[in-house]
Parts: sequence; C-alpha cells; structure tokens
Amino acid sequence: MTLLWQTAEEKENLLKSLVKHDSITHSEGEKTFPYFLKEQYLKLNYFKQNEEQVMLQPTGDGRHAVLAYYKAPTSKKTLVCISHFDTVGIDDFSEYSSHAFDMDEITKIFRQDDKFLTSDAKDDIKNGDYLFGRGSMDMKPGLMIHMSLIEKAIHELWDINIIVISVPDEEVESKGMHKAVEKLNQLRQEDHLDIVLHLNSEPTFSQAENDSNHYIYSGTIGKIMPSVLCYGKETHVGQPMNGISSNYIQSFINKEMEYSKLFKEHYKDEVTPLPVSLMSRDIKQHYDVQTPFRSIALYNVFLFNRNAKQVFTIFNEVVHKAVHQCAHAYQEIVNDEGLNREININVMTYNELKNMAIDEFGEDHIDMIIKQIIDQIPDKRAQSIEITDRFMQIMKGLGPTVVTFFAPPYYPAAHSSEDPFIDNIVNTVSKVSLKQFNRTSKRQYFFNGISDLSYAKYRLDDDGFQSYVDQTPVFNHSYKIPFEDIKAISAPVINIGPIGKDAHQVTERIHVKSAFEEIPFIIEHVIKNHLL
Repeated sequence: MTLLWQTAEEKENLLKSLVKHDSITHSEGEKTFPYFLKEQYLKLNYFKQNEEQVMLQPTGDGRHAVLAYYKAPTSKKTLVCISHFDTVGIDDFSEYSSHAFDMDEITKIFRQDDKFLTSDAKDDIKNGDYLFGRGSMDMKPGLMIHMSLIEKAIHELWDINIIVISVPDEEVESKGMHKAVEKLNQLRQEDHLDIVLHLNSEPTFSQAENDSNHYIYSGTIGKIMPSVLCYGKETHVGQPMNGISSNYIQSFINKEMEYSKLFKEHYKDEVTPLPVSLMSRDIKQHYDVQTPFRSIALYNVFLFNRNAKQVFTIFNEVVHKAVHQCAHAYQEIVNDEGLNREININVMTYNELKNMAIDEFGEDHIDMIIKQIIDQIPDKRAQSIEITDRFMQIMKGLGPTVVTFFAPPYYPAAHSSEDPFIDNIVNTVSKVSLKQFNRTSKRQYFFNGISDLSYAKYRLDDDGFQSYVDQTPVFNHSYKIPFEDIKAISAPVINIGPIGKDAHQVTERIHVKSAFEEIPFIIEHVIKNHLL
C-alpha cells in the first residue's frame, strides 16, 4: 500500500494544497472546501472502500463540517481530533492578496519585498524556518497532521477509533463545531463509542519575540458577551431636562464595566484579559435634534472557571451600581436646575422583560415578533439588540430602563488541567520534545486564542447553561449551542499543535520542522503510549 502523507515532504505538499484552497469564513471557498477535503480522504483505500465513513454534516446554510471515521478492529476507545478549515480574510495582503493562499509564492514575494514584515518575520524568512500564507498557521497545519495521523492508524491497524473533525465558521460563531458535536454524539450512540480524548492542534502562540519554545494547552479560554440596552426618555435638544439621554446612562455603565477587575479570573499563574466593550453606541438611524433614547453596549468577558450564570450575576451587580450612580448624578443636575421631579431608572433582565411582554401581549405575538426580526436581520448580535429594543418599545410605559442580556457567541471555558491522565500526556510531550528535538515544550493551562474545544468538555458542576438560554434573545431561534450533546461527548481535552506566529496578520506563518516532523512524531508517541 502506498502511503501519501507520511514523509515531511508529503506533509508539506498536503498543507500547501489545503492552504491553496481558500476558505475564508462566509466565502464560497468555505462552502466548497469540505468537498475538496472529502476528495483527499478518498485517495486512501480505506475510505474508498468505506466512503460512508467520510461524512459531510450540514450546518444549514450551505456549509458543512467534515468527519472522517476510522473504525478500530476491536476497541470502543475513541480519539477525536478537532480542527477548523475556515480562515480570516486577506485584505491585509494588499496588492499581494491574489497570492495569499499560495505558500510558496507569498513566501517568495516576502523575501523580495519585506515591507509588510516585522523584524522577527524578516529573520524567520531569511533563515528559511517558516512558510507564510493565510491559513498556513491558523489552522490548516492541524488538519494536515490529523490527516497524516489517520492514514498511519489505518496502515498500522491501530486498535483505537479515530474521528477527525474539521469544521467551518470557527472564526465567527462555531456553527460548524455545534453541528459536528451533534453528529459525533450520534456516532457515539450508534457504535457505543467510549470517547477518551479530544485533541485539538491549534498552533502554539509565541509568548515573546524570538520565543522558540513549544506550548501545550490543557484547556481553552472561554468568552461571553453580556450586553445592555439603555432606554432613556427622548426630548428636544433645546429642552434637555425634559428627558434623559440613553448615552448618558450608558456612559456610567461603560465606566464601571470596561477594564473591571471584577471579571478577572486567575488560574495558577495565568490571568484572563480584562473586559472591554466590543460595541457601544446609540441606535438612532439618522441625525436630528431629538436626544438619543436607545443605546446599546456589548462587552467581551473572558472565562477560566466561571459559567454564564456567575458572569450574569456579577454583570447585573455592576449595572445596578452604575445605574444608581447615574440616577444620583442626574438627580443632582435636576435639582441644580431648579426642577421639581424625581428620576427613576429601572434595571431588568431580558427574561424578565420578555415575560412581562408575554403577559401583556401573549406568547404567540411575542414569538411572531422574534421570527419577523430574525427573518429581516442576518447578524445575530443585531437580532439580539432589535428583539430587546422591540420589546421595550411595546412596553414603553416602563419608563427609563436598562435591560441586561447576552449576545452570541458563547464559548464556555473548558480545561482538563487537574486531570492526571492529561498531566501524564503533558509530561510525555515535554520529554519527547526535549529528547528527540532538543526543544523545550511548556504547559499553558488555557489556550488564549479561543477554540472549538469549548464545546468538547462539560463541567459536571455547571448549572449556568440555563441562564444563557434564558437571557439570550436569539437562543433556540437563530443561535443554538447543543448543550446536551456536549454533555454526552464530554471527555478530557488537550491542544498539541505546531509552532506558528502572527495569527490573523499578514505575517502569519508556520514553523516548518515543527509542523512536518516534530508534532506528528510527538502526537503519534502520545497515542501509542497513552491510548493504545
């Protein structure tokens, strides 16, 4: 039997072919890539004879996740390998954008014209240790390694099931992984599989310039977006005290939320980045002299151990405090202006607002409003804002109000940092890396780049999912996370990937020896010593 993807040269050629098929998120290439990938798998005799074991799982919008399933001779033990094939765009390549997916050509161009390159990138291109191109790091090398791995398992008849999953949409909402998890659980049930490990191979991120270390991640950071709709009282700009500006209310919330240490989490010597606003503005559609009375803000919060319920509790405490400060400050202005009235600003959650609207108008009418908005607006963040805003409009008698809610996407934190099985794998990676390749491999507890491992492990003590379901306007409408399937397929997680640099930048690149020699050898060693 002729093997296709086992030598360093063969792996390099495979990666270049994967990269060359562009697959920018939401592009036509992202839709066609799964068919191209299936063609590659069908070059292996095993999949030619078992074509039904290369599965294209539809996401419902013309895209597909790909699952390649090698069945062990006798064992029910199962390794799941996870990667994504979508990439960010190529506008940053400017006049060289037509060559962004040709690793040989763009590397050659950058050798001749280094205006895009940092000093570190210039050094890397001179010494020939790296290859450049969009997708060369994030994360088609991981897929290449998994394809090589499943070919070797087939050739050597490893007695462990291997399911290689590669998904679209990781760079935006992970719809591909959500659908892949549903399919994985179906396979688990049908074949009574015992999933023992989820292996991702996202590339490692250098911790400093000239950092040649390799990093292993025993978890992945979480991300969630608590949000507010501030609903004030409109007035003519010439009579400002007859109303209250929603921007004024929101400014107090922004001050308390952005860079707030209340959301900082620690795990050993690692710390989550501080929260910031990803969107903050009023939602007036045109200029006039009416004061803004509807403003929204979406905040990015990173997670290590907290769940949605815990974050929402802290968020609401922050919002209540900010609104109290706002009302007090505004009341002082009212008094200074010699006016005789009291200001009151309500704070409520989306679920409370929705239930009030249902009591007033009936559930069928509220469901119709949600459906109409989702049919008219494609973006899920905009849908969430519009639904909340529409409910406030029909419940306008509430007066000035701040509504708290969640906007998609949600990536739960997932880690196996205290699992002895994962500890042993980490130790093996470190030892093999140093002994075989004279490279130091260090442990990081959380992969900070956000990854689909978020949907591969369920915390048994996590009762916070329901809070996310209740407080997300579009949940179970245009956005869904398969929480029950995640529970079913949950297993220890680890990320072992090749060394790369500058994800999402024009200088994105992959370390040649790490991708084509070191990591394939190390992962094979891990499987043979800990899983077989």
